[in-house]
Amino acid sequence: MVITIDNGYLSISFDERTGELVSLLNRLTGDEAVKHKTAQPLFKLYARERGVKEGERTALLPGAVRSAAVGEADAGGARKLTLELEDAAVADDGDGAGASLRLMARITVELAADSSESVWTLELENRDAGYDIVEVLFPYVRGLGLGDRWDDDTLVYPHHAGEKTDNPVAQYASEKYRKFWRAESVAEPDGTYSREINYCGLASMTWMYLYDREHGLYFGSHDERFPLTGLRVETGGPEQPWMGFAFRKYTVIREGRTWSSGPAVIALTDRDWHWGAKRYRQWIDRHIDMPAHPEFLSREYVLNQCYNFKRGDDIASRFADIPAMFQAGREQYGMNHMFIASWNRKGFDRDYPEYQPDMELGTPWELYEGVRAVNDGGGFVTFYINARIFDKDHDFFPTLGTKWAIKDHNQAFMNETYGPVEFTVSCPSHDEWQQYIVDTARWMVRSYGATGIYLDQLGSADPYPCYDADHSHGDIGEFNTGYLHVLRELLPEVRRLNPDGFLMIENCGDIYGSYVWGNLTWNGERYDEFFNMYKYTFPEYVQVNMVNPRRELEGEAQETKLRWDIARATLIGSVFWIGMYRFAGEGNAGMRRFLERSLALRAELQPYIAQGVYADAEGVRAAAEGLDVARWRLADGSDLYIVSNLDGREGAYFEAELTDDAHAAMEMVWGGDMDGDTRPQPVACTALDGALRVPVPPAAISYRLVRRRGEEVRQ
Repeated sequence: MVITIDNGYLSISFDERTGELVSLLNRLTGDEAVKHKTAQPLFKLYARERGVKEGERTALLPGAVRSAAVGEADAGGARKLTLELEDAAVADDGDGAGASLRLMARITVELAADSSESVWTLELENRDAGYDIVEVLFPYVRGLGLGDRWDDDTLVYPHHAGEKTDNPVAQYASEKYRKFWRAESVAEPDGTYSREINYCGLASMTWMYLYDREHGLYFGSHDERFPLTGLRVETGGPEQPWMGFAFRKYTVIREGRTWSSGPAVIALTDRDWHWGAKRYRQWIDRHIDMPAHPEFLSREYVLNQCYNFKRGDDIASRFADIPAMFQAGREQYGMNHMFIASWNRKGFDRDYPEYQPDMELGTPWELYEGVRAVNDGGGFVTFYINARIFDKDHDFFPTLGTKWAIKDHNQAFMNETYGPVEFTVSCPSHDEWQQYIVDTARWMVRSYGATGIYLDQLGSADPYPCYDADHSHGDIGEFNTGYLHVLRELLPEVRRLNPDGFLMIENCGDIYGSYVWGNLTWNGERYDEFFNMYKYTFPEYVQVNMVNPRRELEGEAQETKLRWDIARATLIGSVFWIGMYRFAGEGNAGMRRFLERSLALRAELQPYIAQGVYADAEGVRAAAEGLDVARWRLADGSDLYIVSNLDGREGAYFEAELTDDAHAAMEMVWGGDMDGDTRPQPVACTALDGALRVPVPPAAISYRLVRRRGEEVRQ
């Protein structure tokens, strides 16, 4: 027997005995999303024996459904389906040697009368004196697919600034993805494959989207508490071609305590991934604010990253060199922003978190004088500090590092190795570590004249639960709210000391973006890097992209990759992250010239980007082969199209959809490129039915402005 809740958009059915999802029908397209039976309960628990400081977690699955019902529609037409389970959760895969757990569970699926989305919640009451629940996977759905084929599906996934993976069934089971460092796929004992990253850091948002040409599936956690959350994707691989999704929450539920999962949304659509981005943004806008930055930052489009002070025993620059380094960056590339790393005791990735000037680089006064020279010269400085790790060889590790470190369920450290040095991960939800970060950062502003503070790894590395009972946090899953506390306290302090002050972080996180100006975003291109996902969802957030020659490449391959990196950064409006020393030498002359020309174009575009909204390729009806086109909606109603044509194709074009008369718009198109005049010049176009065919020059990067009538063009 099955129980069903439905409306005109979708129908959802469950097995009344087991609670298994047996049907997820898209009534817009007629597609049944449950393609394979997997006998998967809707949630999974992990528990530990009560009262033990150390101990492995036991995996538990719920027992049979006690009751199932669909309620009457409310005044607005919404209905709720409720499944109740009671008393026992049987051990999964033999873990726990047959252990069971007394509990009460209530699953609710709510469906509005006129909506393509369903809202899922789980309430748990722990009734067992012997176990504490510590992790919950919910909703946990498997066996999904779209349309008649599985190999034409695409998944967008919020690893850092985003990934876009074609055919995730095959790719997530591939050897390539099983070697993806901390975001790798894992081969499970049952022959399936899983990939799971935690929010907020390694995952920047809590939504995923699977789609093909005709169907879409949105899977989002809309939990306004913003807890540590695992975004889990599973697949059976090509032999069992299905996809599965789940969210993992970390919390301690003791006997007698009741816990709610917060809302999760599963929607079925006939749209691509942009639908998911808009839906997620619609929800999160009720809970976070967009950032307000000092006005001068709206003019910034490039920064001078200086990691070339001290690395290991190698010294490349000293504090006395800072004024000359700043002047060189300004003269060659127009850089006002100097980003200083590797300045601390023993240099880059050493002795963290002791952020004192390295004695071999100069005195604290020389560092101050160097920064003052930059400030007096019309520039500004951002200082690097790492907000995550503690060097295990540091003198104070036995007294402070061990005390501040995250402890796992066995009270072990979370160790990370960078270069030859091993570090522990400090707990961002522990008040002593929070205060240390805040005090260090404001000291840099107060004592050395910093304008910006960069918090390395804050939005990049994997978040973890912390089981240290001596820490100040109240629960194990407060990693995200700990860093939020740091940012909320630090930004006003920085601006109290310097009204132009700002924060930067490595990579990105939606809840962190309210407090930072720049996000240094990166993933790894071999793994479907797709910064468009984060930029489209949050166009207000400034991304900073690395545009340096890749060390692992050489010759033509290196230059080709650099051109691609620069083009992408330009299209999505990112700030260029440039290490001048990486372009030095006659062998890099070609790449240096390309960078200089692209920077001239990027400077021309900045006034438009500063007041525009990134729209990905929406409104681009067609584009010639080899082109990549990004659309920016401008405040005056005009459109800016930035185009990469890296193959230099002659006669290329794109078609821009128009709501106004295309013949009238033909007189209002202007453009420039990196090979000719970067300033806007009139462009002759061709009117089509509902669109404008816009020619594109063979230059690697160009732009086209489609202006409104009566608007002046800045020349």
